[in-house]
Amino acid sequence: MLWSRVNFKGQRVWAQVDADGAPVVSAGRIAVRYSDKAGATIYQAGAARVQPSGEKPVELPDGQAVVENGEGSTAGSAPGSWGGGQAPRNAPHSGRGSGFGSAGSRTAAQASAAKAAATQQVTAAANAIRCFTDGACTGNPGPAGSGLLVKFPDGRAVERHKALGFSTNNVGELTAIEMALDALDEAAIPPGDPVVIFSDSQYAKGVLTQNWKAKANVELIAGIRVRLKARPGATLQWVAGHVGLAENERADALARKGVEDSRRGGR
Repeated sequence: MLWSRVNFKGQRVWAQVDADGAPVVSAGRIAVRYSDKAGATIYQAGAARVQPSGEKPVELPDGQAVVENGEGSTAGSAPGSWGGGQAPRNAPHSGRGSGFGSAGSRTAAQASAAKAAATQQVTAAANAIRCFTDGACTGNPGPAGSGLLVKFPDGRAVERHKALGFSTNNVGELTAIEMALDALDEAAIPPGDPVVIFSDSQYAKGVLTQNWKAKANVELIAGIRVRLKARPGATLQWVAGHVGLAENERADALARKGVEDSRRGGR
């Protein structure tokens, strides 16, 4: 999860940002924390009150969302500072330097360009097995889930979702990719066959294929790296999320099912 220093009511705090350093806005609010330590409390602040500082995003250890009624939703407000509302269900990442902006704050032109690019990526892989993955989380950490849609060149499709219990969005994104590899193994797809795994998480792509240093989820990441290396025909591609790409939206909907299962105690 990426964070950057911001100004909030005269104080310097950490705010959740995408790979370009833009605050991740959900329902008009931004996840913020006072501390960069593991387990730090994460609140929701009104987006209008958060002023970016322009500092470089960094990955911080997972925090602890304010909990209400034993679930992973945020409390109405924290004393003295924070607005209420739901924490981001999904922490979207834009491609570094893509020019597409961030999900939830794109201009119409950026959204159109992002959808066109995503559609082109998917079309270019028409002769490969295409896996669309997504993770979701309410509270981040909170009830989490993963979603997967696999489309085979012969027209077959496989859909799966998974409850992750109380976890983080990044774990949801990574687990969805792991689910894709599971589906390929179960279908006895040869390691050299062309496969494209699409993820809208720049974090997942970075830690799995770009040698980003993992400070959390180390064991999960290491396992996926080994499995990707064992499939020379597979590539992992970042695709802009929430731009109207049907397959990405379906993976998102499946991940939400995983979240709902987690809410009901599933895992």
